[in-house]
Amino acid sequence: MHEKIADIQNSFWAAYKDFIRTKDMRQYNMDLDKIMDRYRHDKPMHDFCISLKFAWAPIMNELKRWAT
Repeated sequence: MHEKIADIQNSFWAAYKDFIRTKDMRQYNMDLDKIMDRYRHDKPMHDFCISLKFAWAPIMNELKRWAT
């Protein structure tokens, strides 16, 4: 389980860092969709992905506002 949690958090961080570099919200959302899809058959990890997506949403929305 530890490896899955680390993969999810590292993947979210990579998507965030890519957004900071590119300011491309569409790509950010596609990156998150890939993470979610990777864990779609693992309910606890998929739920963790959903929780992180909701937790990051206010931050990403504010960054998106600044990027435009």
